[in-house]
Amino acid sequence: MKSSTKIIIGIVVGLLLVVGAVALLNGWIPVSKDTHPPCDQLPTVAEVTEALASHQGLAEEIKALDDNITVEVGKPCPDDQNRGLVMVSYGSKSERDAIADLLSRRDGFGVPVHLVKR
Repeated sequence: MKSSTKIIIGIVVGLLLVVGAVALLNGWIPVSKDTHPPCDQLPTVAEVTEALASHQGLAEEIKALDDNITVEVGKPCPDDQNRGLVMVSYGSKSERDAIADLLSRRDGFGVPVHLVKR
């Protein structure tokens, strides 16, 4: 292989790595940071509904962060629709950061909370 071909390949690979790193750091490539406990460890939907009702103030504070944020009982387990968690949906990284910041300063709902990007 000619040395000029090796140089061109090296430059292309280097550029791809730089573009990929920039895309990842700027959030252009979606990487989910948010997971929930295994389905068999989640509370029942009734327990989550009760927890959300008794912590309605926190839910309202979260929703007040932006008009696009929703707080609801989520059922993330297709095989067990009786298991649930508090699902907070958001649209942007800044919304997610604001939600995470608020939750870090509060006691939470007493049940798992799952952040989901729309």
